[in-house]
Amino acid sequence: MMLKLKGLIKIAILFIIGSIGSTNLLAIHNSHKANALVVKDSLEIRILPLKKDGAFGKKNPVKYKATIRNRYKVEQEGSLEYIIRNEANLVVMRNMLDLKVAAGKTLESSFEIPFTKDGVYTIVFVVNMNNFNGELASIFSYRNTEQPSNAAKTNPYEYTSTIENLNAISSAEDIPQNMDHAEPVQPAEEEEVHEEGEIILSVKPKNADGVFTDGNNITYLVALQNKYKTKQEGTLNYFLKTDKGEIIGEKSIPIKISKMGELRLKIKIPPVTEAGVYGITVALNLTTYDDTTKYAFAYNINQIKTAFHVPSDFENFWERAKADLAAIPPDYKIILDEKKTTKFHKIYKVEMTSLEGVKIFGWLTIPRLPKKFPVIVGLQGYRVELDPLVYDSYVGFNLNTRGIEKNWKSFNPENIQPLLINIEDPEKFVYRGIYMDCVRAIDFLYSHADMGFDLDRVLVFGGSQGAALSLVTAALTGNRINTLIVDNAIFCDFHESYNLLSNELYNNFPIKHLVDYANENPPITIKNLLDNLSYYEVQNFMPMINCSVLYAVSLLDPLAPAATVFAAYNKLRASTKEKSEIYVAPNLGHEVTMDHRYYQLIWMSEKLVRKRRNIGK
Repeated sequence: MMLKLKGLIKIAILFIIGSIGSTNLLAIHNSHKANALVVKDSLEIRILPLKKDGAFGKKNPVKYKATIRNRYKVEQEGSLEYIIRNEANLVVMRNMLDLKVAAGKTLESSFEIPFTKDGVYTIVFVVNMNNFNGELASIFSYRNTEQPSNAAKTNPYEYTSTIENLNAISSAEDIPQNMDHAEPVQPAEEEEVHEEGEIILSVKPKNADGVFTDGNNITYLVALQNKYKTKQEGTLNYFLKTDKGEIIGEKSIPIKISKMGELRLKIKIPPVTEAGVYGITVALNLTTYDDTTKYAFAYNINQIKTAFHVPSDFENFWERAKADLAAIPPDYKIILDEKKTTKFHKIYKVEMTSLEGVKIFGWLTIPRLPKKFPVIVGLQGYRVELDPLVYDSYVGFNLNTRGIEKNWKSFNPENIQPLLINIEDPEKFVYRGIYMDCVRAIDFLYSHADMGFDLDRVLVFGGSQGAALSLVTAALTGNRINTLIVDNAIFCDFHESYNLLSNELYNNFPIKHLVDYANENPPITIKNLLDNLSYYEVQNFMPMINCSVLYAVSLLDPLAPAATVFAAYNKLRASTKEKSEIYVAPNLGHEVTMDHRYYQLIWMSEKLVRKRRNIGK
């Protein structure tokens, strides 16, 4: 069921589920003061935006509060997932919160959604519990700044900033639904007191990035705020797990918090000796409150290693692919888009022919000033079409590889997932063409330097699949790229991702697709598929990269297991590592923080505004 409201929403989302014979009753009330329907043996779920009108912004982050009252005589366990879609109906964020409510108790938890892009969005809450599965959608808005009344006369740079462009390129992705499970959302630390009360839990690693080098001194700082008007007693239990989900340590700590009181703890994690990524599950069981959240830390990240799976003919395979590409005339067409062009920028649609004669295209934006500009190349996420983006002091070139727009049906008439197109044959696998599409885009820049491109300053940027494409492109184009910015690269190591499937966090896209495909298509085995994908694992390209890399890893990423992303980084040559940096977000899933976005701007300034030559040395 979907509620569509004009303007900003003023809504409480209330599920009331009761057993009436064999039928579940679902009641929805469009009021913050909706009365719960009391039904014997029932589960009541309420989700409220903490800003009542649903209008969020820089000073009012996107925050919701979930209240779950379990009147059943058995514990209810499951998940609350939220999916955010933009006005083009693309998934721009997807996260999951684990739920567990003891029989007869109430769970109340406030959580912040790390979303900061201007616009109006649909948010879908999906609840899956023992006795209920259902969803409801509503609308919220986000705005960083007030829009002036004379917007048509103002400089468009006020509304298209570089940081927004970075988000637009790296955040959008059309990941298959019902296939991925993101990290639990951490509760907000400070909220206004509500009449019914709540418990606010904050769990932070002593090292802010969650990275430790002393396995005997891994510490977390825990803060609890009791906003109930009654004393809370119970336990805080934590479980230390390997990246495969195996419990290797646990502890239970008695908890007492006075009414409206606070409690701060320091917990020391059992020692670890092997480099890797470790999970911590924290279960809070109190008088009127139960909650379970997940965290992660990394130990000795520069020592995290996974095996190479490099085919004996790997280099020859890609040299042949590049030779095949070079044999195809690119047939560049540069078409000025009069409607998109502004008084500040010329905007062109660039069409070209790539491997196998497939037509691809990109959007080129050039400032209207008589000088050369550094170039930012944006590479897209999974099944996402990139629009033109303008920069005040850079040329922008957003590439759309094969499979976008009208070209999709020509080689994928059955509309199967791109990851599976010709996956049984590495010579015909669709990503052979996609990787070559990216190489052709760099060819375009170097064959059109007279359009104002400063080819001593070329940056390639992407998130998720776009990050994987960025790394591969740098590897396959020699010294043509000056620097990379990549967030949470997927496809780093299919083999190790398969080995981690015992951890529920990773049982999703992309590796789940491979397992399902092998199960549905005997005699093909998962080994056959992994052997074929060895030609495409990002880690195998890392030693070929010469340029500097700003590299982001999130420890709770369900699509790009952090251990595989670290291991890929560690396969860079020493000379490349010396000029590269790695950023770690301990409590995020498939995303990065806004602080890191701002640091990316500094990186761009250092690498592009200041000209760097001889980047391969």
